Amino acid sequence: MDNPISSNNIEVNNSISNLSFLWTAIFKDESYISQLENGIEHRFQEVKDRFNELKYFTLQHKEKEISFTVDLVNGLIIYNNYKNTEIVEKKENIRLIYFRRNRITMTESGDQQSHQIWYFLGFQYLDKLGNNQKIILRIDSNGSFLIGE
Repeated sequence: MDNPISSNNIEVNNSISNLSFLWTAIFKDESYISQLENGIEHRFQEVKDRFNELKYFTLQHKEKEISFTVDLVNGLIIYNNYKNTEIVEKKENIRLIYFRRNRITMTESGDQQSHQIWYFLGFQYLDKLGNNQKIILRIDSNGSFLIGE
Protein backbone atom coordinates (compact mmCIF):
# COMPACT_ATOMS: atom_id res chain seq x y z
CA MET A 1 0.00 0.00 0.00
CA ASP A 2 1.42 3.39 -1.02
CA ASN A 3 1.70 5.97 1.74
CA PRO A 4 0.43 9.38 0.50
CA ILE A 5 3.40 11.00 2.24
CA SER A 6 5.92 8.70 0.58
CA SER A 7 9.17 10.09 -0.76
CA ASN A 8 7.80 9.92 -4.33
CA ASN A 9 4.92 12.25 -3.48
CA ILE A 10 7.18 14.59 -1.53
CA GLU A 11 9.53 14.90 -4.50
CA VAL A 12 6.60 15.74 -6.79
CA ASN A 13 5.25 18.30 -4.30
CA ASN A 14 8.65 19.97 -3.96
CA SER A 15 9.35 19.90 -7.69
CA ILE A 16 10.64 23.08 -9.27
CA SER A 17 7.76 22.77 -11.76
CA ASN A 18 5.36 23.72 -8.91
CA LEU A 19 7.14 27.03 -8.36
CA SER A 20 5.81 30.27 -9.84
CA PHE A 21 8.94 32.26 -8.97
CA LEU A 22 12.59 31.41 -9.51
CA TRP A 23 15.49 33.27 -7.92
CA THR A 24 18.68 34.82 -9.22
CA ALA A 25 21.50 35.97 -6.93
CA ILE A 26 23.92 38.65 -8.14
CA PHE A 27 27.16 39.13 -6.26
CA LYS A 28 29.43 42.13 -5.77
CA ASP A 29 31.87 40.84 -8.42
CA GLU A 30 28.89 40.80 -10.90
CA SER A 31 28.86 36.98 -11.03
CA TYR A 32 25.47 35.35 -10.53
CA ILE A 33 23.70 32.10 -9.77
CA SER A 34 20.24 31.38 -11.18
CA GLN A 35 18.02 28.78 -9.54
CA LEU A 36 17.51 27.07 -12.88
CA GLU A 37 20.33 27.21 -15.44
CA ASN A 38 20.43 25.05 -18.56
CA GLY A 39 17.94 22.62 -17.01
CA ILE A 40 20.00 22.22 -13.83
CA GLU A 41 18.64 23.38 -10.48
CA HIS A 42 21.05 25.23 -8.20
CA ARG A 43 20.49 24.89 -4.47
CA PHE A 44 19.90 27.96 -2.30
CA GLN A 45 22.83 26.74 -0.18
CA GLU A 46 25.14 28.03 -2.94
CA VAL A 47 23.79 31.53 -2.25
CA LYS A 48 24.00 31.08 1.53
CA ASP A 49 27.65 30.10 1.18
CA ARG A 50 28.29 33.54 -0.37
CA PHE A 51 25.91 35.72 1.70
CA ASN A 52 28.66 38.22 2.55
CA GLU A 53 29.23 38.81 -1.20
CA LEU A 54 25.53 39.10 -2.15
CA LYS A 55 24.48 42.37 -3.82
CA TYR A 56 21.00 41.66 -5.27
CA PHE A 57 18.55 38.80 -4.89
CA THR A 58 15.67 38.64 -7.38
CA LEU A 59 12.50 36.56 -7.63
CA GLN A 60 11.16 36.47 -11.20
CA HIS A 61 7.76 35.01 -12.09
CA LYS A 62 8.09 32.18 -14.63
CA GLU A 63 5.09 33.27 -16.74
CA LYS A 64 4.37 36.91 -15.90
CA GLU A 65 6.40 40.11 -16.07
CA ILE A 66 6.64 40.32 -12.27
CA SER A 67 9.85 40.59 -10.31
CA PHE A 68 10.95 41.48 -6.79
CA THR A 69 14.57 42.42 -6.08
CA VAL A 70 16.23 42.93 -2.73
CA ASP A 71 19.06 45.48 -2.94
CA LEU A 72 21.38 44.39 -0.14
CA VAL A 73 23.69 47.39 -0.55
CA ASN A 74 21.08 50.10 0.07
CA GLY A 75 18.40 48.10 1.88
CA LEU A 76 15.61 48.37 -0.69
CA ILE A 77 13.00 46.08 -2.20
CA ILE A 78 12.46 46.84 -5.88
CA TYR A 79 9.22 45.82 -7.61
CA ASN A 80 9.32 45.28 -11.40
CA ASN A 81 12.63 47.16 -11.73
CA TYR A 82 11.17 50.38 -10.28
CA LYS A 83 13.72 52.03 -8.06
CA ASN A 84 13.12 55.12 -5.98
CA THR A 85 16.64 56.49 -5.58
CA GLU A 86 15.84 58.34 -2.36
CA ILE A 87 17.33 56.46 0.60
CA VAL A 88 15.24 57.31 3.66
CA GLU A 89 17.53 55.81 6.31
CA LYS A 90 21.08 54.49 6.21
CA LYS A 91 21.00 50.81 7.07
CA GLU A 92 23.85 48.75 8.46
CA ASN A 93 24.48 45.01 8.34
CA ILE A 94 21.77 44.28 5.72
CA ARG A 95 20.92 40.55 5.48
CA LEU A 96 18.64 38.69 3.09
CA ILE A 97 15.44 36.99 4.22
CA TYR A 98 14.06 34.40 1.81
CA PHE A 99 12.00 31.27 2.35
CA ARG A 100 8.88 29.52 1.07
CA ARG A 101 5.89 28.04 2.84
CA ASN A 102 3.77 25.31 1.34
CA ARG A 103 0.21 24.49 2.30
CA ILE A 104 -1.06 21.18 1.01
CA THR A 105 -4.69 20.24 1.60
CA MET A 106 -5.49 16.53 1.47
CA THR A 107 -8.78 14.71 1.03
CA GLU A 108 -9.89 12.11 3.56
CA SER A 109 -8.58 9.40 1.23
CA GLY A 110 -5.10 10.97 1.23
CA ASP A 111 -5.19 12.55 -2.22
CA GLN A 112 -3.84 16.05 -2.69
CA GLN A 113 -6.70 18.52 -3.01
CA SER A 114 -4.72 21.77 -3.30
CA HIS A 115 -1.18 23.08 -3.01
CA GLN A 116 -0.40 26.73 -2.25
CA ILE A 117 3.07 28.24 -2.13
CA TRP A 118 3.92 31.57 -0.52
CA TYR A 119 7.28 33.25 -1.01
CA PHE A 120 8.71 35.38 1.79
CA LEU A 121 11.28 37.92 0.63
CA GLY A 122 12.92 40.82 2.39
CA PHE A 123 15.82 41.84 4.56
CA GLN A 124 16.82 42.61 8.09
CA TYR A 125 19.24 45.30 9.17
CA LEU A 126 20.51 47.36 12.08
CA ASP A 127 19.00 50.83 12.38
CA LYS A 128 20.96 53.90 13.55
CA LEU A 129 20.31 52.93 17.19
CA GLY A 130 21.63 49.40 16.64
CA ASN A 131 18.20 47.75 16.80
CA ASN A 132 17.43 44.85 14.48
CA GLN A 133 14.64 45.70 12.02
CA LYS A 134 13.11 43.64 9.21
CA ILE A 135 10.97 44.20 6.15
CA ILE A 136 9.31 41.14 4.61
CA LEU A 137 6.94 40.67 1.68
CA ARG A 138 4.60 37.68 1.52
CA ILE A 139 4.10 36.91 -2.17
CA ASP A 140 1.55 34.48 -3.55
CA SER A 141 1.92 32.45 -6.74
CA ASN A 142 0.11 35.12 -8.78
CA GLY A 143 2.50 37.86 -7.66
CA SER A 144 0.18 39.62 -5.23
CA PHE A 145 2.01 40.66 -2.09
CA LEU A 146 1.55 41.91 1.45
CA ILE A 147 4.11 43.73 3.55
CA GLY A 148 4.72 41.87 6.80
CA GLU A 149 4.63 38.27 7.86
